Amino acid sequence: MAIGALTWNLSLYLSEYFQLRKQEWWRQLKRGLKREFRDLDPNKMVYNMRGPYHVGSLAFGETPVLSVLKILQTLDLPKGSTICDLGAGRGLPCLVAAAQGYRAIGLEYFAVYTERAQRIAESMGVDAAFIAGNFLNQPLPAADAYLVSATAFPEETRAQLKLKLDEQARMVVAQDWILGPPWEHERMQKLPVSWGTAQFCYQRKTPDPEANGAP
Repeated sequence: MAIGALTWNLSLYLSEYFQLRKQEWWRQLKRGLKREFRDLDPNKMVYNMRGPYHVGSLAFGETPVLSVLKILQTLDLPKGSTICDLGAGRGLPCLVAAAQGYRAIGLEYFAVYTERAQRIAESMGVDAAFIAGNFLNQPLPAADAYLVSATAFPEETRAQLKLKLDEQARMVVAQDWILGPPWEHERMQKLPVSWGTAQFCYQRKTPDPEANGAP
């Protein structure tokens, strides 16, 4: 890892440490992530799946704890609401949301990730469930809001996923992705992520006039 990346991630950790070190859930989360994932190389797993000559990688880092907390604060959903993370990775956003009193569901392609994230959820005693599989090939779980880390998604993946979100979702927070109609873009929020910063786009589906009885 480059020196700049190491320095950036150290600064993220120190920010978390000074703000959250007294929170037991944060300490449990950090211990669980270290215990369960220290032997996995996400880039290697993606290259094994897609081939070493594929341009780009779907392993593009993670949204850190403080950024997830800011997203939850901005969404301002009632506790107990369901949040679904599409492409959950190690499950960090789901685990943070569940620790704050939400019900969280994470969809992730690699079963080894979902199995380990589920063990962390159980050790923390939080309401988070992780499902392995391709989210393009199965119905999306019912949720009040969907998180989509779309920064490295190819255009084809975005197009297919948008069709599913158009059909099933009402609220989406998408990273570096404005969906377009029938979605109303409500706000954009620049937040730290593990590789730098990203724009988080808050979008709500506009009501269907025909569903409301309009001619």
